[in-house]
Amino acid sequence: MTEQDKFDGDKRDPQSFIRALARGLSVIEGLSGKVDGCSLSEVANECDLDRATARRILMTLTELRYVRATGSRYFLAPRALSLGYAYLSSIPYWEVAAPIMEQLVQQINESCSAATLDGAHVVYVARVRSNKRFVDVSRTVGSRIPAYCTSLGRILLSALPSAELKKVFAMTKFVEHTRFTVTDIPTLTRILSEVKQQGWAVVDQEMEIGLRSLAVPLHDQHGAVVAALNVSVQADRISVEDMIQNYLEPLKTTAQHLDEASRTRQTAVFPLKLSNISV
Repeated sequence: MTEQDKFDGDKRDPQSFIRALARGLSVIEGLSGKVDGCSLSEVANECDLDRATARRILMTLTELRYVRATGSRYFLAPRALSLGYAYLSSIPYWEVAAPIMEQLVQQINESCSAATLDGAHVVYVARVRSNKRFVDVSRTVGSRIPAYCTSLGRILLSALPSAELKKVFAMTKFVEHTRFTVTDIPTLTRILSEVKQQGWAVVDQEMEIGLRSLAVPLHDQHGAVVAALNVSVQADRISVEDMIQNYLEPLKTTAQHLDEASRTRQTAVFPLKLSNISV
């Protein structure tokens, strides 16, 4: 069951909500990231289902080839990838994202990522790593990270109406990942207000010691914030001040080109005119 399910569970319209479909999707989510798979009991506990229901869902998903069974354990099957890529392929915007982001990475020699908001988390939808400097290499397209303590997340949270932001905070598990992590809601609210006003967000080692990141928003053809774009750097190599001075304008330029791609739906790669970079 997703975070939003738990929050809105009592608000569903029984005439339009298909509980069986929701349970099937919750099982797929429950198996996500489980390298060693899950037993029937573990799936039932993870998804808040009785064993009989969990067993029927697993059998159905196995028959449809979204799940595979090895002995008494269940794993996501390769076909489950089609669900995630169906989302990405439905948005031509991301067809041009990678090559445009790659030009930025070649200029600044830092990793670049794009992500969208999903409940209290952000989900990577595009990722280009620097060949020279590998930062947070475990994160790939589809990876989920908390929104409240990341630059990508703060860009996306800052764009939410206050009522929606309160919902996200209500479903967020505020964890002090490092000694720098901000978990106080009033402080986060103030930070998000500043992010919205200045148009960019910087996070210094709040998610992980040694990692700094800088993010800006991405917009759809109507001007609404739909995603965020960031660069990640190693804290022992670049200060926050240098990161902002050297990378903010190139990052904004890249975001502008991606916004243009969103508006025009073109598939050509836009030439970037980046300022001189001193690293």
